[in-house]
Amino acid sequence: MAYSTEICDPNETPVTDRRRKKIGTEHARRVDWRVAVGMVVSAVSLYIAIQNLKPLEVWRAFRQAHYLWIGPAIVLYLFALVIRTLRWRALLSSERRIPLRELLPTMAMGRGANNIYPFRTGEIIRALLLRQRNGIPAATGLAAILVERVFDGLTMILFLILAALIGGIPNYLNYILWAALAVFGAALAFIYALVLWPASIQRLTERFIDRVTPQRFRSQLHVITERFICGFASIKSVLTLTLVILFSITVWTAETLSYRLLMNSFSFDVNLHHLLLMSSTANLGTALPSGPGNLGTFDAPAILVLTRVGIPENTAIGYQTLLHAVLWCTETFAGLWFMWRSGLRKTDLDQTLAEQPVAYDREMPRSNR
Repeated sequence: MAYSTEICDPNETPVTDRRRKKIGTEHARRVDWRVAVGMVVSAVSLYIAIQNLKPLEVWRAFRQAHYLWIGPAIVLYLFALVIRTLRWRALLSSERRIPLRELLPTMAMGRGANNIYPFRTGEIIRALLLRQRNGIPAATGLAAILVERVFDGLTMILFLILAALIGGIPNYLNYILWAALAVFGAALAFIYALVLWPASIQRLTERFIDRVTPQRFRSQLHVITERFICGFASIKSVLTLTLVILFSITVWTAETLSYRLLMNSFSFDVNLHHLLLMSSTANLGTALPSGPGNLGTFDAPAILVLTRVGIPENTAIGYQTLLHAVLWCTETFAGLWFMWRSGLRKTDLDQTLAEQPVAYDREMPRSNR
């Protein structure tokens, strides 16, 4: 079944061509800024990762690799994608219970878009597609995605703590552990402040908006923040919180096992301690702004850990190149397949992203416009 690629509902005021052009221009400026920041971070990370690259040794490692392990690794990664969708579904349950078969394409297309657009813009596309396909407010979808990211970070910290219990944390990773604890701990505290005292946070936010923003933007910002705060309502459920925790651990266990399977392609072995260190630091690195597909920010920490535990650097570079390529292709082709099934093209995603301000504007009651 093909889904409409139009954001606007027939009963809503149409967006004029002039308005579309203005939105597209403003969006292009934002994307250019994001591209610049993301590509700089990616370039620095890649330089750190491959500054001692010896192409002939990497090529030799690829020629000797056993590629049969790619299949099982992809299966595990697709399993993790389904569990990610179930987690998102649980977080959205306070708004509406969406069947898995409807939500999985949106998840896959958003994840795939992260590999095409910089600065994790695919997460915004995912929220906008959710609104377009399922009628869930974009602010609610983004709130659920923020919760996902926080619990992803907390799960990686849990993996680091588990690694510390097994074999300790190397000195060069201590700062990563403490920085991650500070950032994701503060984010979790903020989320639970929104859950426990939504009215108080809403009042404080409204006062802040009234003081620092022009009059013509205030009504829209009030509605968006209200939607965003309401998006955290599902966390009040103990069952939902339990599911989110279990789903997060399952997702990252499956992905970490897929990393381990691909190590067999290069015939090197790491113990559980080293595997947890590599997985957690590599995925915490993806919290940084980057180019499309977490280029560099996912790779540099993984190569650093692997070389520190005795894997030859160029073998580690070859392995990480294969791992990143497999993950990129799996997510991107899954997203493209669901786009084809849904009748969407990349230009439709570009248009959806360009009209992001209009999508938020349409969530605002007409009496407030």
